[in-house]
Amino acid sequence: RWQPNEAVADQKIYKGLSDDFLALVERKLGIRLLRLYAQSWEQVLEAEKQGKIDIHPVLVGSTAHSGNWLYTRPYMQVPVVVVMRESLKERFTPELMPELRMGVGHGYGVDAFMRAQGGAYNLVPVESDLFGLLKASLGEIDLMVTDLASASYHIEKEGLTNLRLAATLGSLYEFSFASRRDLPMLNSILNKALAQITREERRQIYERWIVFDVQPFYENRSFWYAAGIALLIVAAVLGLVMIWNFALKVEVASKTKALQTARDELEERVQERTKQLAQANVALEREMSERAQMAAEILHISGYERARIGRDLHDSIGQQMVGIAFLSRALAGRFSDPATENARSAARIADQIDHLVVDMKRIVKGVLPVDVMDKGLLAAITQLARETSQGYGVECEFECRNEDACRIRDNAMATNLYRIVQEAIGNAAKHAKGVQRIRITLDVADERGMLRIRDNGAGIQTQQPCAGMGLKIMRYRASLAGGHLAVHAMDDGGTEVECTFNPSIVLNEDTVS
Repeated sequence: RWQPNEAVADQKIYKGLSDDFLALVERKLGIRLLRLYAQSWEQVLEAEKQGKIDIHPVLVGSTAHSGNWLYTRPYMQVPVVVVMRESLKERFTPELMPELRMGVGHGYGVDAFMRAQGGAYNLVPVESDLFGLLKASLGEIDLMVTDLASASYHIEKEGLTNLRLAATLGSLYEFSFASRRDLPMLNSILNKALAQITREERRQIYERWIVFDVQPFYENRSFWYAAGIALLIVAAVLGLVMIWNFALKVEVASKTKALQTARDELEERVQERTKQLAQANVALEREMSERAQMAAEILHISGYERARIGRDLHDSIGQQMVGIAFLSRALAGRFSDPATENARSAARIADQIDHLVVDMKRIVKGVLPVDVMDKGLLAAITQLARETSQGYGVECEFECRNEDACRIRDNAMATNLYRIVQEAIGNAAKHAKGVQRIRITLDVADERGMLRIRDNGAGIQTQQPCAGMGLKIMRYRASLAGGHLAVHAMDDGGTEVECTFNPSIVLNEDTVS
């Protein structure tokens, strides 16, 4: 069934290409191997299950049961060939193969090889290589794909004189011995024996079973006809390419000259434009510096004017209001009966003036410069939160998460941060709808500080402009502190003012107001 690779002749004599190599192994090792004869592959598989087989004399490593065995090095490589009738050989080319009926041994290695090629071949499974060659000889199929050893043996033995080898497929059958996986030492012994087989011994076995050579496809007359036509086409194309290349070189030289001229002009324009941009950049930097100086001066003037107004309120109007309150109470005391209408009116005037004095003191405190070095930034913000709760009737609380780190040593830095808190609280208490709680948090770590003022009011509208003078001054103060200021609405309602700053910066006292 598997001639000439292996077969069982009369009187159960095992012979074939694999048996010749098996005999060489026996001679090299000085041992005798017991042959187990089987008439079908099913019998081989059954014996394998029963553990009666230790060595397969001829297997290809791509077979489905290869995982159960250890393979030796290949002892023979046999090409895969295409066999066809003599009448078809003259007009055969490899390009015609998808159009022809192609026989392959069902379940053989060549069957898997052809299906793995991915081409749209018209494969016709046959029972064995012999049956496939007979079908090709009788015209029932056009081609038979098999290994060279099987083709040579059956064509010679059966006298199929009208069959010829048409081409090789660039693949090899690599026959190996396979030993049981649980006997790795046996596999190593077989490999050592195969390594001792000489090239001459291999050649003798090859010539004993393969009686004619492969005719490669390049020995096919049609192949050379096609190759000649292809060479003529290539020569014509090369001639056209050379002519086109010469013309292209002339055109490229002309274009290169024009391109170089344009490049020189462009470089001159770029240099001129770069010079203009450099001058504009210097002017822009000068303008930015002047604007920064102007902003600092405006802040300084604003602070100066606020201080002057605060002092005027305190020293002039404040003292006069205190005097009026004193006179009102003195007037009320002159009435013999405090229950009279005039006495009550004088007392009410004195009370109203007392309230005005308290309000004026709060206003004066808001506009006069703050010396946070007196009690520190933390004490100043704490007092501001307490006064906000009392003055506006909202819950205002202050939290410092790292009290030691939050002690800002620079008075100018602390004053700017205080003014940011003061402006944010004033905006929330006066303008935010439905605000009931204001929370101030201060956190300082290394060279990064974070100041947050958050309320639970209605929140700013997305279309609401945030470019008022108060916000601009807050942002400028944040930039002086080495950070930036952001205002945004919270997802759960309310507005948050977030100011980052660098606590290690030392500011000029002119920036305090």
